[in-house]
Amino acid sequence: MNSKTNRLSDTLKTSLSKVASFSRQIAVCLILFYFCSGIYSISSNEVGILQRFGRVIESGIQPGIHFALPWPIDSVIKVPIRVVNRILIDDFSSEKTEKNSASSAFSEMTGLDSYCLTGDNNLINIMCVVQYNIIDPVKYIFYVSNPDDILKNMACNTIVHCLAGMSIDEVLTSGKQGMVYNIKKDLQKRLDDTDSGMGVSFIEISSINPPERVQDDFSDVVRANIDREKMINDAEAYRNEKIPAANADAARIMEEAEAYGKEVVLKAEGDTERFLNLLEQASIKDNSVRKMLYIETMTEIMKNVGIKKIVVSDEKKDAPAHLIINSSDK
Repeated sequence: MNSKTNRLSDTLKTSLSKVASFSRQIAVCLILFYFCSGIYSISSNEVGILQRFGRVIESGIQPGIHFALPWPIDSVIKVPIRVVNRILIDDFSSEKTEKNSASSAFSEMTGLDSYCLTGDNNLINIMCVVQYNIIDPVKYIFYVSNPDDILKNMACNTIVHCLAGMSIDEVLTSGKQGMVYNIKKDLQKRLDDTDSGMGVSFIEISSINPPERVQDDFSDVVRANIDREKMINDAEAYRNEKIPAANADAARIMEEAEAYGKEVVLKAEGDTERFLNLLEQASIKDNSVRKMLYIETMTEIMKNVGIKKIVVSDEKKDAPAHLIINSSDK
C-alpha cells in the first residue's frame, strides 16, 4: 500500500515538474513574442511617429526596420508623406448635399452642381482639383482634426475670395493662370497659419464656364475678343512690315536727293568757274574767245541735226568764222 502511494506521489511530482517546465517554456515564448511585437517597419513612402505613453519622442523615423517597446508602452503612427492626395472642389455650399439645402434647390432649378460669383456679380461654374501632400506629420496627426475637410473648406474660401476680385471676362480669358497662382499662394498661407502640416503641390482648374443658358452668348463674346486681338495683331504686324520699308525708301530718297544736290552744286560751281575764266579772257580785246564759243555752240547744234564733220573756214581774218559742211562725210 505504501509502495503504491509512493509511486503515485512520484508520478504526480514528475507530472507537476513537466507541467511547470512546459509553463516556463510557454512563458518565455510569450515574453519573447511580446518583445518581438515591438519590431516594426516603415515603407518607402512613409515616416513614423514614435509615442511613449502618448508622448511623441521621435517624429521623423525613416523607412526601414526599427524596434520600439511593446504596447502599451510605445506606439508607432505611420504617415504617408510621399503620397500625393487629391481633393475635388465642385461644391461651394457649406450645407453639403442635404436634400433641402440651398445648394440642392439651386441645382434643381438651374442644373448647376457648383457655382460661385465673380467680382462683377456674374455666376460661374467652376471645378477645381487640389493636390497636396503631408509636410509635417506631427501637425497633420495631432494639431488638426479632419484635415481633408479643413483643406476643402479653405480651398473653397480661397477660390471664392479670388473670384470676387476678378471680372467674368478676365476669368474666362486671360486670368486663368494668375487665378491658379493666387489660389495656390493664398491657400498655402492659410494652411501654414493653422499649423495643418499640409502643403499644396498643384492646383488644376479642370473646368470653368458660365451657366449653360448663357454659354452661347459668352462664347460669342470670347470669340469676338479673340477676333479683335487677331485683327490688332495683324495690324501691328502690317505696320511693323511697312514702316521699316517706308523708312528705308525715305532714307534712300534722301541719299539720292543729297547726292543729286551735291552733283548740281558741283556742276554749277564748275560752270561758274568756267564762265568766270571766259569772262576774264573775254575782257581782253581779242575775238578768239568769242570764236571758240561760237564754234562750240555750232558744233553742238550740228550734232543734234545729224552732222558728223564740221570744217571751219578762216579765209578772212577780220570776218567771223564760217561753217562749211562737208556733205560727202555724212
